[in-house]
Amino acid sequence: MHTSFDDLSLMLGEIALFRGLPLTVIAEVARASQVLSLPKGRVIYAAGDRPRGLYYVMSGHLKTVVSSPEGGEKVIEILSPRQVFGVAELFADAACVSTVETVTPVVVMAVGRDGVFRAMEQEPEVARRMLSAMAERQSSIERDIAADCFQSGSAKVVAYLARLAVEHGCEAGQVELELEIPKHVLAARLGFTPETLSRIFRELSDAGMIHVHGKQVTLMEAFSRQYLTRPGVRRLAAVTPRRAERPVGNWRDRAPAPGVTGMVAWG
Repeated sequence: MHTSFDDLSLMLGEIALFRGLPLTVIAEVARASQVLSLPKGRVIYAAGDRPRGLYYVMSGHLKTVVSSPEGGEKVIEILSPRQVFGVAELFADAACVSTVETVTPVVVMAVGRDGVFRAMEQEPEVARRMLSAMAERQSSIERDIAADCFQSGSAKVVAYLARLAVEHGCEAGQVELELEIPKHVLAARLGFTPETLSRIFRELSDAGMIHVHGKQVTLMEAFSRQYLTRPGVRRLAAVTPRRAERPVGNWRDRAPAPGVTGMVAWG
């Protein structure tokens, strides 16, 4: 996808990592950036690859996975719009441990490694923001590990649905939601099989908590009273990764152009 230098500079200026930086620094990053429109199932980078840059999700969803020598796969993160990934890998100076793959059509902005490093040389604030991004991701991983260790399967599903409701500004009454990712990917992220996810949905439905129709999930008033009360929302926010990014103009909602599947061509 061809994007003009001016548009790249504008979009970068609205991403938290670069917002408010001097125009000369933004220009340095823009020269190393490009916007990619990618189909479902495209690998951004794979375990064993050398890091080439960082990425900002403009639309769509991706999964971060690690694999065993026997071929087993564990989904450790779902990446959503306004999230940045690849930051820690960029500074590790080692091969990537995980693989990032699109689970829906996506639009991402790719920022080349050299552009990031030049920006850090010009403006120390860039380095501080990179450290902050890595610290936030570390905290998110620790919260996810705690949930995996101490929450039941049903509790994980309830927490996921409640988080979706909170992110959409819904805290009371009957709430209509649409699952952001395929059910089998959600199940893998939560650490169980699709059959287990279906069973938990069915149990919550039988209990009058939710109604599921395809990707549409209705949180009933009983769910809202129990899990979306003000104290419940505060508890949820304490274990939910923050998404402080603002939408980048109308680019965030732009669908990938048909047939455009360009990849980063950094050396």
